[in-house]
Amino acid sequence: MVLLILTWINTLFSMLSTLFTLIFVRPKPEDLAKDKVEMAKSIVELKKLGLDFVVNLLERIQAMTEALQPFFIELNLVNLLVLMVGAVSALLMYRRNILGFHLYIVYNLASVGSIYLFVSPSVLPSIIIIVNSAFSLLFVLLYARHLTWLKAED
Repeated sequence: MVLLILTWINTLFSMLSTLFTLIFVRPKPEDLAKDKVEMAKSIVELKKLGLDFVVNLLERIQAMTEALQPFFIELNLVNLLVLMVGAVSALLMYRRNILGFHLYIVYNLASVGSIYLFVSPSVLPSIIIIVNSAFSLLFVLLYARHLTWLKAED
C-alpha cells in the first residue's frame, strides 16, 4: 500500500507540474539565450577547475535542452500521457488487478524511453538514462516482491 501511495503522489505531483509547465512556463527565446550564456560561464569556470566530467555533462545537458526546445508542447503532452498510464496502473494494482503490474512496467519503460522520440541518443547524457532506469527498476522490483498480494483474493 505504501508503494501505491508513493506512486500516486509522484504521478499526481508530476502531472500537476507538467500541466503547470504547459500552461505557464514556456521559455522565451531571450530566457533561453540568457541561460545559455550562464551555462557557458559555468562551463568555463569548471574547465579552470579541471572538472572535465562535469563540463561534459553540462555541455550535453545544454545540447539536450536546445534539441528539445522545438518539441516543448509535444514532449510535455507525451510526459502527461505516460504519467496517466502510471496513475492508472497504480489504480489497477490497488484493485488487485495483475494487469496493473504489467502496465506499470510499460509506464516505467515509457518514462525512461519517451525522450528518444524527440532527441537522438547521442545527445542525451547517459547518467540521466542510467539513474532513471535504476529508479524504475527499483520500483518494479519492489512491486514484483508483492505480486502475491496482487493475486490474492479479497
